[in-house]
Amino acid sequence: MRVYVIIPILYNKKFEEITIKEFEAAARRDTKITVSCLERGPASIESMYDESIATPCILEKVKYAEENGFDAVIIDCMGDPGLHAAREIVKIPVIGPAEASMALAHVVSHRFSVVTVLKSVLLIFDRMVRAYGFEARFASARSIDIPVLELEKEEETKRALTEESKKAIEEDKADTIILGCTGMAGMARGLQEALGVPVIDPTWASLKIAESLVDMKISHSKSVYPTPPDKIRKI
Repeated sequence: MRVYVIIPILYNKKFEEITIKEFEAAARRDTKITVSCLERGPASIESMYDESIATPCILEKVKYAEENGFDAVIIDCMGDPGLHAAREIVKIPVIGPAEASMALAHVVSHRFSVVTVLKSVLLIFDRMVRAYGFEARFASARSIDIPVLELEKEEETKRALTEESKKAIEEDKADTIILGCTGMAGMARGLQEALGVPVIDPTWASLKIAESLVDMKISHSKSVYPTPPDKIRKI
């Protein structure tokens, strides 16, 4: 099985190394991971604007993946940028980590909270929860007020994640935590041990759903995501 992982930001060596490490740790023996950053787009995604300018290059890479024999694509950002458009243009499974994480949280929890980077993205999660139909299980979205490009300060990030997650559990009555940024990859296991509740890493969630769909020979329904009509388009 070949899975193409798109990191929808401009090349960042540190993020690429972490992404490859975490996906390979999650992957089955027969799953080969290929990771690619964007040639055009934002340095990080922290707004709808960032998502919008990243989307054209994301879609090019999704097309590339199908044309080059990959079995599934993961758009490695918790904003799920370009996800629905990507599903229109290919037949192979395209996975968004936010949708995948919320789907798993729906299975294991009564109420889940998302702990993300900045306050400015909280409304994005509120919109996604409603769009994906998970609002009945949604306790809250909280932020640690650390920008994506500063998540490499691991001790500070882990401390802030622990504090906000505890507040989500105690104040918002969450029983499951979702890491709200794929830049937090690798932090779920330690946080789960500290909190005593399930903590979902979007990297693992998206890959395991991708592997399952490929195994079952299931992809998104083309009646929901019909192929766009041929016409002239200038991007």
